[in-house]
Amino acid sequence: MKLSEEVFNRDHIIFRVPTGEKGCRFDSAILERVVQGLIDEKLKDKNANMAETYNSNDKMCHTFVVATSAAVAQGPPILFRSYSTHENNASKCAIWKAVRATSAAPSFFDPVFINVPDPGAWYVDGGLRFNNPAQVALDEARQCWPQIKRFSVLSIGTGRQTNVEFVNIKDVQPPKETKASKGLFTKVMSKVPGRNVIINAPGAAKDMLHIGKACVDLSTNSESTHEAMLTLAISKDPHYRFPYYRFNVENGMDSIGLEEWKTNVRIGELTEQYMRKRECKMDKVACASILINPAPVERT
Repeated sequence: MKLSEEVFNRDHIIFRVPTGEKGCRFDSAILERVVQGLIDEKLKDKNANMAETYNSNDKMCHTFVVATSAAVAQGPPILFRSYSTHENNASKCAIWKAVRATSAAPSFFDPVFINVPDPGAWYVDGGLRFNNPAQVALDEARQCWPQIKRFSVLSIGTGRQTNVEFVNIKDVQPPKETKASKGLFTKVMSKVPGRNVIINAPGAAKDMLHIGKACVDLSTNSESTHEAMLTLAISKDPHYRFPYYRFNVENGMDSIGLEEWKTNVRIGELTEQYMRKRECKMDKVACASILINPAPVERT
């Protein structure tokens, strides 16, 4: 909470338009300073890189963060790893830069340039296309332990989104055909060149904003990945099934923005109510049991 309060305390926005430096709502320099402070407190080196945090002789958690290439956004996810696999080496990128990359949500924070490896590249938030990295994590686990046959997956969401609508449909009934009455305004405008553009401009602008929001909602939606993971977990072939649990608050979280750190009490209330549901309680016990006492390792 202290980090959120420092980073999101000053919001550069007027009438929903970012007015900060580089057209962003928040100052990335503050985020960098706060993250560097946390890293320095823990590792005694604010510029420690991802690879330096991992020691193969220790039982340390394999960690990665996801970013998106600013130049090739449609490409595969960019992973900054603290570990090496048979296909990829651990990243020598500074931890704070990896944090900046995975936090660079457009309009919130500006993109970050990372010069490792050469010649470097610009990155934005990985949540634009990989907001739910569960499948990415499963693929990574298979790279780290290629001989392991089955993994257990725990996915924790940040709240279910509302339905994404490209058209704002307020009535399920089709519109009735009516003859438009020609008032004085209509008669006057009928004689103005380019009248259709003038008349339709306000509605068209509103529609474009609505479509833009829908595109953002789709690009950050997590449910499609959850459905794909669920399909894999309950495969028709019992040899390919694996334990998969996802906890994601169903109601109320979609109205809380990334920057709204003051709503921590509301977030806690919604989460607590969600976890009180009998189904969640059962899943929580089953998930904890598997994590504490995992099944014997199956190797291929």
